Amino acid sequence: MVEQIKKRWRCCSQSKQSIVLILVLLISITSDLHSYAVAHRIVSLAPSDTELLYAIDAQDQLLGVSTFCDFPPQAKEKEKVGSFVSVNMEKLARLKPDLVLLVNGQESLAMSLQHHSYKTVVLPNDHLNQIAKNLIACGELTGHQDKANAQAKTLSTALNNLAQIIRKSKTKPRVFFCVWPEPLLAAGGNCFLNEVITACGGVNIAANLPQAYPRFSLERLVLSDPDMIILPHEAEGQKFLAKTPWSNLRAVKNKKVYYLPSQDKDRLSRPTPRILDGLFWLASKLHPELQQSLNTWRSK
Repeated sequence: MVEQIKKRWRCCSQSKQSIVLILVLLISITSDLHSYAVAHRIVSLAPSDTELLYAIDAQDQLLGVSTFCDFPPQAKEKEKVGSFVSVNMEKLARLKPDLVLLVNGQESLAMSLQHHSYKTVVLPNDHLNQIAKNLIACGELTGHQDKANAQAKTLSTALNNLAQIIRKSKTKPRVFFCVWPEPLLAAGGNCFLNEVITACGGVNIAANLPQAYPRFSLERLVLSDPDMIILPHEAEGQKFLAKTPWSNLRAVKNKKVYYLPSQDKDRLSRPTPRILDGLFWLASKLHPELQQSLNTWRSK
């Protein structure tokens, strides 16, 4: 279950070896992207990549997806070619893709596919501003530049407008974003969710930990005593909040504990244009005093 939750966030802590792979792959992407021919037969092995392709109306060029690609609902009808960490080479050979899309965290898989002469592109997804860049990259790769550029502009404008609203707040609640309660895992500093918390006007109490999903001791949690706690949907109904030391925490006493929506309604887990709904949800929890401005922002 813990591994399943980790994959849900599409983040991955990196060893020195994988960091080297990231640099090599991303340098090749940024330098060679314009030289790529428009892809007409695409396989996406990451849910966020699949969503980006649908967002720019390139879904007709998408032949296969991973088992985690479930949005939009039409993506479920595409042939399942693999998971986040593996691929069915027989299915891949039958589909004959001219491009396989992946995200960071899948560098080893990309290297394996390149060894079998498949063209791959690994899209980085550690930062909010990379969503717009990835939209543009997908537009260039698929020939849907106009729609991609328009989507990227809309997203960037919305993020800038949100930042202006958040600046009006006089407080920065300290947040514990719990990825899983037992064992206790947090959203660390090297994680997409860290930027999400910051963008919504909060302070991640685990931001000083370099891992994406570090173990977080109960002792550290008690000492930090956050103003707000975000828990995974899967933890709802469990009884640990009624037990010490959880029950003594400021956030629990002040009823500032929130559960993420179910996975099909969760907008925070994937770096796609849907992140705007997730940011609205979290910012509303962190700054209810800004609710009117946030409502106006999201209605545009």
